[in-house]
Amino acid sequence: MTTTGSGPNTLGLVGSPIPQPEPGLTAEMVIQRARDMRDHLRSEQEATEKRTYYSQETHEKFERAGFYRMLMPKAFGGYEMRITDFMRVVVEVSRGCPSTGWCLSLGSSHVLIMAGLFAPEVQAEAVGSAGHFVAPSRMVPSVRAVPHEDGWELNGTWDYSSGAPYSTHAMSSVMLPAGDNDAPRIGMALVPRAQCTVLDDWGNTLGMRGSGSHSIRVENAVVPAEHIVEMGPSSIKLDPNIGMAAHGNPMYTGRIFGVLMAEQLAIEIGLVRAALDEYTAMMHGKKATWNPRVTRAEDPQYQEWYGRMSTLVDVAEAALDRIGDSYHTLCERDAAGEGEFSHADDLRLASMAQQGCRLVTEAMDLLARTSGTSVMRSGSRLERYWRDFSTCRTHPAELMRELNATQLGSELLTAEDAAKAGAR
Repeated sequence: MTTTGSGPNTLGLVGSPIPQPEPGLTAEMVIQRARDMRDHLRSEQEATEKRTYYSQETHEKFERAGFYRMLMPKAFGGYEMRITDFMRVVVEVSRGCPSTGWCLSLGSSHVLIMAGLFAPEVQAEAVGSAGHFVAPSRMVPSVRAVPHEDGWELNGTWDYSSGAPYSTHAMSSVMLPAGDNDAPRIGMALVPRAQCTVLDDWGNTLGMRGSGSHSIRVENAVVPAEHIVEMGPSSIKLDPNIGMAAHGNPMYTGRIFGVLMAEQLAIEIGLVRAALDEYTAMMHGKKATWNPRVTRAEDPQYQEWYGRMSTLVDVAEAALDRIGDSYHTLCERDAAGEGEFSHADDLRLASMAQQGCRLVTEAMDLLARTSGTSVMRSGSRLERYWRDFSTCRTHPAELMRELNATQLGSELLTAEDAAKAGAR
């Protein structure tokens, strides 16, 4: 089975298809466009930090390049490209500017969730005639939803809503009224930008100051009942009755925790590759601190360090590709009825991403320790990259490694015990 899908508007559930801006656009072309923007993004780094998000000019470049449409269903004028290709674009954009890569990725990727979670009519309304959708997604349910005669009324604030500056919607978790026995209930809410207030509260962090991770406040915002979908207690599982029925593509039927963790890895890979670019220039321009005073590029010790760093990032990037390919395989298998895309599968993908983050952390630590004080001076790109990476490490994804590993081990061992019992 292919993940390309059988074409837009498979069962006629989402209205008239929106034409693609570039019907012949390929993933390779989009990835090359991201590479070609590297110099522009690097020239904008300082201004992006001061502004706290990338410029309108950069936003328009991203629109023309097709970045926002990579994961968009074809019915809405998107390209339905593979997760692996989307992550490669995130790596390249982050190599130009890590903050920009973060803002772009965490704003544009959530169309994947929207296309497999909300009713087709809600999707069509959200995307509109322009075929454009950008939505931060905060998993912490810091907004409360209460029943209203017209659906739901929302009040509260979602902090760390990366992608907020150019968002068309907020798509984040809400706390619903308690269920039986006062059991907590959580939903995913889709709220138009017109009903949100993006707060000017970002940019005072150590790094990632241009990531557009502003808070979004909703006050007495009323949305139709179908704009909130209740979620289960474990990772989000997209609905095949929505994703496959509306779009004919298994990509919109999977679990997304592993994909979200892979975004973190893609950004960090791009960031460390950007730092390695600076390190490479330094290797050819500075001499070793010991005799013989050859350039660092000619010194065996620096050569060994450089080789180790490069290999660590290469292995992390190979893991990133494997996560993307595995996601599609699991979705296809599930859609074909050949095996469930299980919570354990999702945890495995997430744990692979988190292990990849450990590898790039080791590379970045070695890079910083061997760069030298003069190279890491205030205002340099390398100093900015070090600040950005230090901030990346404070993300909850970095804190959940052991928890996810424990959950994965429990799931795998339970499955193994069940298999043994069935074989008796």
